Amino acid sequence: MKELYVVLFEGKVRERESKREVKGRLMDRFDIDTAGVERLFSGQRMVVFRSEDRAKTDDFAKRFADTGALCRIEVDYKEEPETPRCSDCGRAKDSADARCSWCDSRETPRDNQTMDTQWESEDNTSSSDTSTLLPLWQAYAGPRGEWYAEKFKLFSRKGRTTFVPSWNWGAFLFGIVWLIYRKMYGLALLFFGISAAGIVIPGGSLAVSFFFGAFANFLYFLHVKKKVESIIEASAQINPERAMKSRGGVNPIPMVLALFLIMMGVMALFGSYFFDMKDIAPHLQ
Repeated sequence: MKELYVVLFEGKVRERESKREVKGRLMDRFDIDTAGVERLFSGQRMVVFRSEDRAKTDDFAKRFADTGALCRIEVDYKEEPETPRCSDCGRAKDSADARCSWCDSRETPRDNQTMDTQWESEDNTSSSDTSTLLPLWQAYAGPRGEWYAEKFKLFSRKGRTTFVPSWNWGAFLFGIVWLIYRKMYGLALLFFGISAAGIVIPGGSLAVSFFFGAFANFLYFLHVKKKVESIIEASAQINPERAMKSRGGVNPIPMVLALFLIMMGVMALFGSYFFDMKDIAPHLQ
């Protein structure tokens, strides 16, 4: 049996330290992303380092603790590795990937997983593809949060933001109304301009609607992800629960209709002006 030293972390920080600041130091010092640091602070006991070398373990624990995070070192044990044997002749070899000196055969080397570069839970369960921020994204979405959470899973596999084709009937049928309802005001203004331009292009309005339907879920994911990250970063100064309720969710239907009618009024003025210019253009020549 060999001694194995592990550094454990349970999401706790030193007294008078801000969790937000400690998270920032961990991200800078160990080059981990937002999803990774949130996983560290999930409350589970995590193995953040593992080595047979006590000096290396002590050095890592010191650097980790210098960020303000509370960690501790424990001793684990692992069995001595079995003597590698040739799969053809069965005789002992010097290493798992060495050529057998007895029968001259060579096996394909196996990948060895490095524990030092991974955050893993103590129960050695495999890391999930789902981001630890998914519950917050779902809470921010509000109505139909569970449905959107299933879509968000597709866009955030293994901590990476990736576009995956999906469809949203609400966005396809209602377009700008859906964007206002979901509090995406900047995109609502952008696509208002695109929709206005689409009026004067044959088939333009239908093309814009299809774009809404195909990309709406992904655009909403990017919006929610950015908002939740900003709430987390400011959590030392604000109440995250209150911020989630006030900034997340959806707009009341009367507000949505009012904003939509204003936009339609502007679009009507634009359309009437364009077609008036089109009618008088021949007389100007």
